[in-house]
Amino acid sequence: MKTLLVIFLLFPALIFSQWIVRPSGHTDIIYGVSFSDMNTGMACGEAGRILKTVNGGMTWSQVNQNNTYWLGGIHMINNTTASAVGYPQKILRTTNTGGTWQQQGGTNFIPYYSVSFKDANTGLISGYVGTLLRTTNGGQTWVQVAGAPQVSLNTVKFIGVDKAIVLGFYGLMLYTEDAGATFNNLSSGTTSDLYGISFVDANTGFVSGSNGTIIKTTDGGISWEPQTTPVVNTLNAISFANANTGNAVGYSSVILRTTNGGAEWYQQPSPVSNTTWFGVQLTSALNGVIVGGAGKILYTTTGGDPIGIESISSEVPERFSLSQNYPNPFNPTTNFEFSIPQVEFVNLTIYDAMGRVVEILHNGVLKSGIYKTDWNASNFPSGVYFYRLSAGNFTETKRMVLVK
Repeated sequence: MKTLLVIFLLFPALIFSQWIVRPSGHTDIIYGVSFSDMNTGMACGEAGRILKTVNGGMTWSQVNQNNTYWLGGIHMINNTTASAVGYPQKILRTTNTGGTWQQQGGTNFIPYYSVSFKDANTGLISGYVGTLLRTTNGGQTWVQVAGAPQVSLNTVKFIGVDKAIVLGFYGLMLYTEDAGATFNNLSSGTTSDLYGISFVDANTGFVSGSNGTIIKTTDGGISWEPQTTPVVNTLNAISFANANTGNAVGYSSVILRTTNGGAEWYQQPSPVSNTTWFGVQLTSALNGVIVGGAGKILYTTTGGDPIGIESISSEVPERFSLSQNYPNPFNPTTNFEFSIPQVEFVNLTIYDAMGRVVEILHNGVLKSGIYKTDWNASNFPSGVYFYRLSAGNFTETKRMVLVK
């Protein structure tokens, strides 16, 4: 066994993810992404690029480019109408799913960061140092909202028919109940810079920001409670598919996920390292898109979690454990059960008798629980195999026999 363990060290586990890189056709930063339904979405970024998907993010086509400006935010109001904003003081609108884009707004050199519409007519734009604009005629005219604080307003989002929230630096949060005609201050309970926002209904919402900050409201934004996250990275964007399931993304390729309404956040493996994710949009609990640096787009149909691992108990085990596979000997399928007492990065790998990696069954973060997974060895010859579970400081290896 000592010889086998030495060989294991020569074959490090391979990292994989169920967030899949999809080609964007360029290497410019992508800042924003928005979907009007599960299939139709748009993304925007540097060089004035706007990309479109009609299959949920699997493939993308370019519908706009202009090297004289960049676009920092986009909102698909419906399947045909969208608005994108950026710098210098750039406001674009399409009413034919990106076929053509109309320029709106002036020419002053002010960066716009975010745009949100409650319907085809009434919308808001937030931007640099107190920039907060409102339209009630589909963007034909935009008016500065009076009394906006003189700090950068990073994000604006309609969260109901006439309700919207604006996020800014130093924990700033503004709230309107009259579709942006007037705003009041809200206490976010944090001094972190705030960037991402997602509401799943009139009461339940989440906000993300610097220092790994995620805060949650259950009363429509009136009060906020901090969530515990495993990172200190800035989280630029957050998206929830329902009250339980959401993702947050940010600097250093960080992708976080929760499946219990934010009570527990765990980190998912990213297929791209050393990049910054600027946008995330879930279109269902399992489907979603992430966008960011170097033109990178990620796509998932599994919620970003590796497939093949089944949670078989909600009980929190007392310790790490790995069961003997069953059946053993087997032909050609066998299964494994293992226990994880806390959120941990878990690797379960199959090796042959020479210590060579045969298959990786799981390599990513799992929350506490008891899990089961199968291995189908129909493509492998008879013989002795080993399977090893590594989680934190815990490592255990067991032997099994394939007989054909």
